[in-house]
This record gives sequence, C-alpha cells and structure tokens, in this order.
Amino acid sequence: MLRRGSLASRALALALLAVLLLAGYAFVVAPVLAAYRDTGQAIQEAQDLLQRYRALADERTQLTEDLAALEERAAQAGGYLEGSTDALAAVELQDRVRRIIERAGGQLQSTQILPASAIDATAPVRRAALRIQLEIAINGLQSVLYELETGQPYLFVTELTVRQRRTRRRANTPEEEPVLDVSFEVFGYVRAAES
Repeated sequence: MLRRGSLASRALALALLAVLLLAGYAFVVAPVLAAYRDTGQAIQEAQDLLQRYRALADERTQLTEDLAALEERAAQAGGYLEGSTDALAAVELQDRVRRIIERAGGQLQSTQILPASAIDATAPVRRAALRIQLEIAINGLQSVLYELETGQPYLFVTELTVRQRRTRRRANTPEEEPVLDVSFEVFGYVRAAES
C-alpha cells in the first residue's frame, strides 16, 4: 500500500510538473516567441518602407528639376492676360471683349469689372472677370462666343443668359433677324505679382 501511495504521489507530482511547464510555456515562452515574431515582421516592414523612401529621395532631384522646367514653360506660355495689376488685366480683358463684340456687329450695353480673386493660396495666378450685357443677332453671338473661347489669351464664358427682344413687325416689311439681349460673365487668368 505504501508503494501504491508513493506511485500515486509521484504521478501527481509529475502531473503538477507538467501543468506548471505548460503554464510556464503558455504564459512566458509563447508570448516571448510571439513578440519576437511580431518584432521581426515590424522590422521587415520598416526596412521595406525605408527602401521606398530612399527610392523617392533619389527621385527628388529629378522631380525638382522637372518641376522647375514646367514652371519656366508655364511662365513663357501664352494664355494669360497681360497686366502688372488686376485692374490693368481687367482693362485688357474689357478692351478685347469690346473689340470682339463690335466686329460681330453687336452693341455693348454695359460692362462691369468683377473683383479679382485668387485661385488658391498656392497658385501663382489670379482670376480677372467681367459681367457683360449686349444686344446682338444670333450669328453675331455665335461668333462672339467662339472667338472668346478659342482665342488667346484663354477666356472662359459663364452665366450665359439669352433673351429674344420682342419687336413688332410692320405689315409688308421683310422679317428681320431677331435681336437678342445677352448677358454673361467672361474671365481669364493673370499671373499674380511676384513678391
């Protein structure tokens, strides 16, 4: 019976030792191994990211040169209104629009210079705009719009409103081409003064 008790106590001791070893593995060794594996993965991701950053850094000088070339080309490109101030650019725009309307046979009723506005804080251009009202025939209107939007400097038409003027036709007179009352805004871009 003594032997049986000592075998049972030895088995119990071995079972407790096995439980302690498993608990030690589960609570000490397994977390350390998982942390080691996660750290290795984080190091690999950091190395990959570092390689990408180094590649981008190598491209930076080329990209800086390309940007400088593009800015120089843009500065020499046409398409901008001339004028050292917003007011002078608006006057140039006003003269151009007046000439186009007169060539198309229209009659300019009113011109309003709208406040110049910046496109955004980083853009080196400002927007100069006019509000125009005129009387013109349909063919003349087509000619005006075409010339405004396809010529140099680049101009853009918005807020276009066209109404046909009602006129009474006298008997026995040929029908005339209808006269249109037209209003629109036209704008172009001027380079901002460099400070």
